[in-house]
Amino acid sequence: MRDDCPLSVPRYGRYRPRLRASRTVRFPNDVVFQDHIKQGDLEQVGRFIRARKVTLDTIYPSGMAALHEAVLTGNLDCVKLLVKYGADIHQRD
Repeated sequence: MRDDCPLSVPRYGRYRPRLRASRTVRFPNDVVFQDHIKQGDLEQVGRFIRARKVTLDTIYPSGMAALHEAVLTGNLDCVKLLVKYGADIHQRD
């Protein structure tokens, strides 16, 4: 093992141990969808809706639905897209 490189991995004969990620983090669809709304990513918002990965009128832990999030971020295009796909404009938080 080389002393000048702290990331060197010792060799055992001709075999070298492999480094692998121990875990993969996955988030529920509604959390990812909410993030796309906050970021104003219309393409991804549309994909989630068309693939029926989310329910538009779900109230998130923040106490708001997707439409509320879009309004608060000031993204009019996202609001229009959500209404086009049937988001309830009368839903209360």
